[in-house]
Amino acid sequence: MDTKQRKIKIIFTSDIHGNYFPFDFRHDHWGKGSLQRVHGFVAQQCKYNPVGTILIDGGDMLQGEPTSYYYNYVAQHKHHRVADFCNFIGYDVSVVGNHDIETGHRVFDDYVHHCNFPVLGANAISNETGLPYFEPYTILRRSGVKIAVVGFVTAAIPQWIPHYIWGDMHFEPIQESAVKWIERIRETENPDFIIGLFHSGMDEGIVTPEYKENEVRSTVENVEGFDLVLYGHDHASNMEEIDAPSGKSIMCINPGCYAHSVAEIDVKFTLNAETNKVLHKEIDARLRYIGKLHNNHAAEFNRFFSRDFKNVKEYADQKIGVFTNRVDVKDAYFGSSAYIDLIQELQLHISHADISLSAPLFFHASIEAGDVKLCNLFDLYRFEDHLFTLELTGQEIKNYLEMSYANWIHQMHSPEDPLLQIAPMRHKPEQMGFVNFIFNFDSAAGIHYEVDVTRPAGERINILKTDDGMPFDLRKTYLVAITAYRANGGGELLTKGAGLTKEEIDRRIRSISDKDIRHYLTEYIRDKGTISPQPRNHWRFIPEEWVVPAIERDRKTLFG
Repeated sequence: MDTKQRKIKIIFTSDIHGNYFPFDFRHDHWGKGSLQRVHGFVAQQCKYNPVGTILIDGGDMLQGEPTSYYYNYVAQHKHHRVADFCNFIGYDVSVVGNHDIETGHRVFDDYVHHCNFPVLGANAISNETGLPYFEPYTILRRSGVKIAVVGFVTAAIPQWIPHYIWGDMHFEPIQESAVKWIERIRETENPDFIIGLFHSGMDEGIVTPEYKENEVRSTVENVEGFDLVLYGHDHASNMEEIDAPSGKSIMCINPGCYAHSVAEIDVKFTLNAETNKVLHKEIDARLRYIGKLHNNHAAEFNRFFSRDFKNVKEYADQKIGVFTNRVDVKDAYFGSSAYIDLIQELQLHISHADISLSAPLFFHASIEAGDVKLCNLFDLYRFEDHLFTLELTGQEIKNYLEMSYANWIHQMHSPEDPLLQIAPMRHKPEQMGFVNFIFNFDSAAGIHYEVDVTRPAGERINILKTDDGMPFDLRKTYLVAITAYRANGGGELLTKGAGLTKEEIDRRIRSISDKDIRHYLTEYIRDKGTISPQPRNHWRFIPEEWVVPAIERDRKTLFG
């Protein structure tokens, strides 16, 4: 039997998060990666295989930096400018990410409509039609080979994003959706090669009776039919082979985030020369660092979109006020801090709530004393969260805080014990980090309290009084300011911590802000002009004779 060879090159990016230009607009210096460098890499590869290259993205394109905020909510174009960037580069297909949906229908519908390629989401189901809101899959043909790409987004979206944003959809578990769509694709399309495109991490993450955040491993292990799986969402670059039910080994690849690297996959097909039937497939994959790539193709992207770069730079460089002192997120792990307490002050100010709850959103970030630019606020507040108020009893607030600090600190049995729960980072073992997510380390303002580190989890919080000097009443109902993420059950502090069901949380909501918290923070600093952010010193770890040296040790371990 005569055979012939065909080669396909797949280039995969994921979790770009607004990194469109190789410039860090938050810190005003040149940066790594970016869509510009993706274009440089892809155009270079296409010279060697112009008709056999496929470019794929794994979602979360629309959120994360001053650039994405500018194009989503500030700039006025006939259509979404980020679609123009992606069309220029030549993407063939992508999948929607949870942070893309978070931008709201006006933004992500505009983006999807103007992309010259399908944005997939087989398990995001329209309540009106019962069909996928996004295209479920697409067929690509390269060098006589028929390739199906089927896309899925994490079904845990209802745990993070308010219902009013996604409420016309519901999200099927990926594994359940994959069984259905793989079978349909095989029956109706009979492709030579099936790519699973997941905006969902490998494993771990949030697991509830209704949703599982990261389903790659469980889906590949239980669903037959994939030839290759490309995934993102958890930002952890990875190449791993997982056995399907038949025992076939499936390559699963995550390139990481921000286009610092891309996944490059070469697939060699052996075909029957007469029938063109694929007889054998051979996959060779690698991760390619492009963080500092520069060539004529990257320069071409820069020239074509130079005006866009300038517009974002001017937007990010706007002066909005002055800080008389430096604020640093690192201080937030060790007690009341200027960094978190500025956000708490804002949330209390705009909500008129009794109590505010907030957490750090970066592992480490700071704003120096002096002029504060609009871009600096992306270090102070990372997401486009709206502010919610809801009613909680004093006991529920205490239980909420007990869970937060249980995520955060150890029980100390001696002065030599560590205070914080820290360990080598999973994907960077040479670097120390927190065992749990820092964005679930909520502290409270509007009350004065102590956290006794010698007590076991669940018995650490002693709330002394409210800001007005009144006793804190466990039976009284208080109005609490909280982020949209948290009010939607994110981090499970309201569910597992305070003990509320999702339905009960929804019934307790009393208001939702019109704009995102960073917008109000910008206006607040503009109105004040000059601000001296200071810690409120309304809560502390005790006993001090144990805590003070432990803080010094843990600070050195974490930050050197």
